[in-house]
Amino acid sequence: MKKQFRRAVFILVILVILAGIHLSIYTQNISLKYKLSGVKIKLAEIVSQRRLLDSQVAKKENLAYVEKVAKEKLAMVYPKKINYIETAKDSADPSD
Repeated sequence: MKKQFRRAVFILVILVILAGIHLSIYTQNISLKYKLSGVKIKLAEIVSQRRLLDSQVAKKENLAYVEKVAKEKLAMVYPKKINYIETAKDSADPSD
């Protein structure tokens, strides 16, 4: 009888230990899933921000936009057109 009682207590202790281990693993799993969902949300925000920045870079690299900003905001103008006349080089010119 004493032997059966010890065996029952031993099995009960083992079951309690296994239940504790299972509970620990389960709570860690839930915690990791929560962290994973947070990381996925942050990743989506970063991807969205990157798309916005890519579109801003594309806009600022557009030559028409650069010209518009130069003219309107910076008051830049095209230089006056100067026509040059090329003359024949002198055969005695040492730069040949």
